[in-house]
Amino acid sequence: MAEKNDEMNEPKEIALQLIKATALSDMEIFTELDSVRYTTVDYYRMACHLIFRCARCGNCCKTGDPIRLRASDATAIARHLKIPLNKFKKKYSISDPDRPEALDFKHILPCKFYDRTAAGCKIYSVRPWSCRIFPFLGIYGSEDRVVVNESCPGSVEAMRALTAELEELKLEKLFNGPFQTEEIKKAKLFLRHALDLV
Repeated sequence: MAEKNDEMNEPKEIALQLIKATALSDMEIFTELDSVRYTTVDYYRMACHLIFRCARCGNCCKTGDPIRLRASDATAIARHLKIPLNKFKKKYSISDPDRPEALDFKHILPCKFYDRTAAGCKIYSVRPWSCRIFPFLGIYGSEDRVVVNESCPGSVEAMRALTAELEELKLEKLFNGPFQTEEIKKAKLFLRHALDLV
């Protein structure tokens, strides 16, 4: 997993990159036929994900059901727990009824790895991909807007910080550019780096 650098921790810088990234569509910037293209809403999600800081409240651990596991998640968690993969699968997972290639944590709420006394995840460094993409990058949103999970303090704070910085940039007259094509492409790539951090 890639690491965030200091620039990626600054909501103002992230907001500025978001303004630039959404100045033109991906189709106008990435002209190759096989290019991955994202929408404006996708870039807002990426920006929110970069700003997001988990408050370790455990709300997602207490309500997330099912918590899906990819094969790489199961392997990493088993290694972290220092148990054989087959033992991990038998003890902690079941087959996902909707996706034959995936597993789910056994349906236990809260999550088996939620530590009530520490109010946090016991396996946070190797938490599953579905946990890593929460609350902004997964299927939790909508195609036309970013949805803030009100039960997640980190989600609420990330959106508040991004909105405040965007408003500040509007006042500074930096909202509408003009931006050069290369500058827009660089901003899009900056925000896409959020996907590398998952």
